[in-house]
Amino acid sequence: MTVRRGTPTGWRAHARRTAALAAALTVTGVLGACSAQPGAAAVVDGERIGTDLLASAQEDLRPLFPGATTQDVLTILVTEPILTQVAAERGLGVSDEQARAFLDRAAEQQLGEGAADLRFGDGAVAVARYSLAVEALQGAPDAQAAADEYRQRVAEADVEVNPRFGTFEEAVVTPPARPSWVVPEGGRAAGGGQDGPGEGSTPAPTPTAR
Repeated sequence: MTVRRGTPTGWRAHARRTAALAAALTVTGVLGACSAQPGAAAVVDGERIGTDLLASAQEDLRPLFPGATTQDVLTILVTEPILTQVAAERGLGVSDEQARAFLDRAAEQQLGEGAADLRFGDGAVAVARYSLAVEALQGAPDAQAAADEYRQRVAEADVEVNPRFGTFEEAVVTPPARPSWVVPEGGRAAGGGQDGPGEGSTPAPTPTAR
């Protein structure tokens, strides 16, 4: 999916993320718990996004779109309800039937006859709704206003992401920071040449006696 000429910059980031999903969506399954609700990958305005939903979305979409990260998928699951609401208010609502048809077309293009064996759950359908809503809003007469409205609503939302998956910053789930005691590939020299944790670094965990 590409950005049309003249598309307001507000939607370019969404178009790029959608294009990344359309190009590749293999993600590594990670389980954890949000501090507020056990078993949650994220909580948005009190609504729980379970690790099971995230994992099933990854599993369903892996045969179709290899390449994006866990954070890409979780970002979409967090923001999709807001985005599709903005689209619906402009007469550009996306139904589950349209989303499933989108996934079926993608499966047929990617897998041919093998597409008949695929089944898509709620997480995969949410990703498809997001993709279709972005495409529709790119061509809306008030696309820039829609982008501004979306950003404002996301900023006002109460979003808590499981720290194991990362943090929610500027409408995107970013990967968790790597503790300083983790040795980078290539050894300490590759990470700045320190022989051990320096001032202000995170100390390495030590075994706890029982």
